[in-house]
Amino acid sequence: MNPHQEQQAALLNRIALNVEKLNDSLEQLNEKLAQVNDQNQRTVLIAEIWNAYSKSAHIMLEGLGGIQPPE
Repeated sequence: MNPHQEQQAALLNRIALNVEKLNDSLEQLNEKLAQVNDQNQRTVLIAEIWNAYSKSAHIMLEGLGGIQPPE
């Protein structure tokens, strides 16, 4: 094997290793993004529940005449 071929083989080996590392990093990133999306869905659900509770409480207080303007 001539020096040029050896250099090309070494470069190709480095490229293959870097692509493998990149692939591993992207898999980890995808896992983390899935976790973030799951947490975001939970946050959305909690916000929707809180909004519904707030509206219900407001309607109930209005019906009871319990809402007073701020002093």
